[in-house]
This record gives sequence, structure tokens and C-alpha cells, in this order.
Amino acid sequence: MIEVLALAVCSTIQVEAGDHGPSSVYVVDLPSGAARPVSTLDVRVNAIGYSAPQDRVYGIDEDGRVVALDREGNVLDVPSYPSHLLRHATAGAVVGERLVVRIGHLLVSVDVDPDSDDYLEVVQQTRLWPPLEALTVDDFDVNPADGLLYGVATFGYGHAYPVTVDPDSGRVRKVPGAGRLPAGSSYGAVVFGRDGALYATSNQDDGQSTLFRVALDGSGVVTEIVSRPAKRTIDASGCLAVPPIVDPPEPTPTPTTPAPTTTTVPTTTTTVPTTTVPTTTVPTTTVPTTTEPTTTTVPTTTVPTTTVVPTTTVVPTTTAPTTTARTTPVPTTPPPSIPASTTTPAPVVPVAPAVPFVPVAPEVPPAAAIPPAPPEEITPTAATPPPKSRIRLPESRVETVSDLNRNVRDQRRWGLVAIILILAAGALARQHARNR
Repeated sequence: MIEVLALAVCSTIQVEAGDHGPSSVYVVDLPSGAARPVSTLDVRVNAIGYSAPQDRVYGIDEDGRVVALDREGNVLDVPSYPSHLLRHATAGAVVGERLVVRIGHLLVSVDVDPDSDDYLEVVQQTRLWPPLEALTVDDFDVNPADGLLYGVATFGYGHAYPVTVDPDSGRVRKVPGAGRLPAGSSYGAVVFGRDGALYATSNQDDGQSTLFRVALDGSGVVTEIVSRPAKRTIDASGCLAVPPIVDPPEPTPTPTTPAPTTTTVPTTTTTVPTTTVPTTTVPTTTVPTTTEPTTTTVPTTTVPTTTVVPTTTVVPTTTAPTTTARTTPVPTTPPPSIPASTTTPAPVVPVAPAVPFVPVAPEVPPAAAIPPAPPEEITPTAATPPPKSRIRLPESRVETVSDLNRNVRDQRRWGLVAIILILAAGALARQHARNR
């Protein structure tokens, strides 16, 4: 409902002046006719019209300059110069970005498009006819439905009629079916209302300026609305554009703060399972002290008993007739675990006791094996340093076993050599005894 009423209401800028002095600017609301002053100009202005795209009012002052106003009646700065042709302009309306004014029996069009090269210059003149009716039309407004200018012409014999003016041809005609208005000097302010009626204001009618509503529906109804003090000159711009209607914001309800709810948060006891990290026991590799096995069978000969211990390497020195045995110390670093050897130990070979000059390595019992000495106290006694013991990782088991087997074979060879040398020494001793 509010939007419908707003569309029916028309506010227009109206300039009024007495016999002397500048014009005053009013905003008049239609159809009520209520007027309120907004400003007073420095000059006398007439023939005004409203440009909706620019939301500004254009008119002509008494020196023929084009004047621009905003909807509050403030003068805007425009590049205009005095024009002798425009000095006597009366009626005015903006049609398609042109201010069309009546000067005598002519319609003169002034370009009011700010983007045009002819801005505020006269671009067209059209002769009005018939001249007797045209000369009494003191204001008009454009009907957006048909593009014609609607005004009021004053004829002789004391009566006035609404007329239309074609802005292209200048033809003036009476509006059929429209009622007559009271006689008067002139109707200087005419507005085409949003309700489709014509609102015309007389300058002086028995000392009053009266606003009339003229129905254009063919009913011929003319209604007097309101009267104000008479003016020498008046002119209206046409309905101003309706500003957008903004609905008032809905009141924001005051939020009701609910009473705080006491929430008992259950105590959650989280038992972290104790993870027992398995202890990985690194197996200690103990190298068993075993009697070096041998797989060589020697013929039975009376020789001293020789036991080859894995910690002792017998190095025979062939210096007839003496045999010297060299002992190599056991490596200090225990070798990795190896599988027990399944070879058959060599049988004990008896040695003839009759050889006094052949020293035999004393038998070392297995329990009396020399324990490994601390690493920092090891001093090799041999001229040639003992081979370094390598600690092999479990994945190198095959290579470790291979090296051990190679050592066993070497020890067996040296054992055989020692036995052969002992036997040879015994034979030499017996031969020497016989030679005596």
C-alpha cells in the first residue's frame, strides 16, 4: 500500500517571482498542492524542465543563460553564456535530453546532454501553429505515454482549455473531452501527474494563484485544489523521480539470555596400557676351546705324543737335528659363534722316547687355555703380527665358517709336517746310533 501511494504522489520543483526580484524555489507535492520553500536564487528563472537521467532541473534566466538546479534548489555550475534568443523563454520541459522552451511563436530546443558536443546550445527551432492558440500557452509538460506536450491555452471570451503541442511539428490542438478552466491571465505552472491528470496553476486569479486538477479521461472534470498568493511569474519542472523506498529494518528482538545450564562433565579416566618392550638379549658368542680335530691317519710309529690345541700353532723349524716350536698368541677378540665341528679327532700318535734332543711341546689341558687379555695390554711376540680377527655379522656366517675351516686345514697340514719331521728325526737318530 505504501508503494502504491508513493507512486501516485508527485513532487515537483516550482520557481516563483513577484513583480521584481529573483525567484524563490519551492517543492510542491501533488495532488495535495502542499508547497515548501527550499531556496532563493540570485536571478529570475523561468521555463524550467526536469531531466530524470541526470536528476537535475534546467531553466533559463532573464539574461538568456541556461541554469541547472538540483532537487534541493541549489544552483549547479554549468558552462552557459547569455543568449539573446533565450531571454524571453516562458514555457519549458525536458524531452529526451533536450530542454524545449516556447519563445513567442517558436519552440526552441537546447541540448542538455553533458556528453554532447552541443551541450547547452540551441539545436532546433520549430514554428508553432495556429499562432493564436500557441501564443497563450505559458507552460507545458510531457506526457510519457504519447510524447506530446500538455499545457493550457487562454482564449478570448474568458475561458481556457487544455491543449497538446507536438514538439516535432509545432501543431497545437485542444484536448478532446477535457473540461474548461476559469479565465485568468495565464497558467504558468503545468505538471503531468502520475495519476494521468493535468495539474495547472494560474498566476493571478482574483489576487490568488490557484491549483487545478484537470481530468484527461474524457469526463471533463476540473477540480480546484488549493490557492496561494498571486505571483508575477511561476513555472514548474515536472514530477521528480521517486527515490527508492527502503523498508524500515525490522526491530531486532532483544536476545534472552538463558540461565546457564550446569553441565557435569563426566570424568573420563583413560588407562594407557603399559607396553612391555621385549628385551632383546644379544647372544654372547662363546668360542669353545677344543682340541683341534684332524682327519689324517698316520702310521703307528713310536714317537712322542703331540696334542695340537686350537690356541697353539706349531711352526716347525727344520734345523737338523733340532726342531723348534713357535707359539702364536690367541686373538684377543672372540670370534663369532660357529657350529661345532663334527669331524673325528685324530688318534694320538705315540712318539719314540729314545730321542732326547727333540723337544716336544708340553701337553696343555683344555681347561688351562690361555684367556684373552685386555685389548690395551696385547703386545704381539711374533715378528709377524697375528692376523686380525674379524667379527662377522650373523648374515656372514658362511664366510666365517669358511675361514675357520681354512684355519683347521692349515693346522692339520702343520701337524702332519711336525709328525713327519719328528719321524724323520727319529730315523736319523737310529741311523746315527747304528753308525756308532
